[in-house]
Amino acid sequence: MGNGPIEIRASVASSSGPGGCVSSRGEFTPDAVRAALGVWIGFLVGPNVMLASTNGIFMADLARSFEVGRGAISAALAASVWCVGLLVPFSGRAMDRYGARPLIVGGVVLFALSLAAIGAAQNFWQYLALQFLLAVAASLHGSVGYSKVAAQWFDRRRGVVLGLCVAMGSGLGQILMPKITLALIQGYGWRGGYLGIAAIVFLLGLPLIALLIRTPGHDVRMPRRLAEIEQSGFTRAEALRQPTFYLLFFGIFLASLSLIGTLQHAVPMLIERGLTPGAATTVLSCIFVGVLLGESSSGFLVDRFNSPRVVLPYFAAAWLGLMTVHSAAGMPSLIVGGVLMGLGLGCETGQNAYLTSRYFGLKSFGEIFGLTYLAVCAGIGCGLILMGAIRDYFGSYDPTLYVFGFTMALSVLCIALLRPFPFKPAARH
Repeated sequence: MGNGPIEIRASVASSSGPGGCVSSRGEFTPDAVRAALGVWIGFLVGPNVMLASTNGIFMADLARSFEVGRGAISAALAASVWCVGLLVPFSGRAMDRYGARPLIVGGVVLFALSLAAIGAAQNFWQYLALQFLLAVAASLHGSVGYSKVAAQWFDRRRGVVLGLCVAMGSGLGQILMPKITLALIQGYGWRGGYLGIAAIVFLLGLPLIALLIRTPGHDVRMPRRLAEIEQSGFTRAEALRQPTFYLLFFGIFLASLSLIGTLQHAVPMLIERGLTPGAATTVLSCIFVGVLLGESSSGFLVDRFNSPRVVLPYFAAAWLGLMTVHSAAGMPSLIVGGVLMGLGLGCETGQNAYLTSRYFGLKSFGEIFGLTYLAVCAGIGCGLILMGAIRDYFGSYDPTLYVFGFTMALSVLCIALLRPFPFKPAARH
């Protein structure tokens, strides 16, 4: 398990194709399709939709209600995200050992209850405390668990399944939820907004996730071909000795800092630049249109070419879009910039799990992906604090153009230096 160039292909002697090869069509068994539907619902009502796409819409109301600055609200959100990052390696390890389903279902329940409780918070300190409870829930009901379920069921079509589940879950949800949230707040206040989001998670998400999510080997009998793929891969200690791990980690960290930090403050930033709240949320929705396109198209391409080079143009597009969103004043430019920014964010969101599985295998996937997801959470927290602190100190978001333009450029460089995948999908018959 050294650092040299190696190529490992999954051994699947019992698969349906001749010569032990895997048919990608043979992966779509009834159990696998049901699990994929459950993964889709999980992403649809998960933290990336219910929190990342709505936090910016609540920010001004929360600051006024609790009589604090936006920097304080941003710091509370950042602390919660960092807590998620610290917890996900442990939740991933628990899922590797005990199976993902019971932990995911418990996380969904806690997530809905935490959102409802935030809607009843009376002061900033209660809001801050509830952010940590929300972090515990998000570490269970989040990308690590759902990506692990999808990766366990699919090998040859892993990229497209993950991409479509994230695109039609997180991507579609992120397009719809800003408008839904704005309507809830305008009709019922920010407290009603949180209660409405909690109801969506509890009444729509929980029953479907509990019904559909199953994992091979824990909830249903694992086919031999999946068992052999599941056993291949690096341990956490072996992964941490790979230079590729650190390129991937810092590429994701810097992209999350730049893109999601901007995303969380996009609505108040654009309103200060002269846009109406409706126009600002339209730009936000355009970002999520790009996210959906990036998540779905990158999944098809990584399955087709099996190369990390596929993701590089997406990250470059995100850099260009980010610079536009931070500087443009006209709606046409902002819409184009938002879509470009979303393309890269969608690729990062949709393919982080895929890249982790192809570089380090599935043996300790939950734990290793938990570490790369830590990069996401650390980046989000740093981006939130930077945006809020710059706004409070300078009285304007303008300096963020230069800070975040530089950090996103470094992310593109890290992705450009990634080496070929060591864990290739099984040969197609």
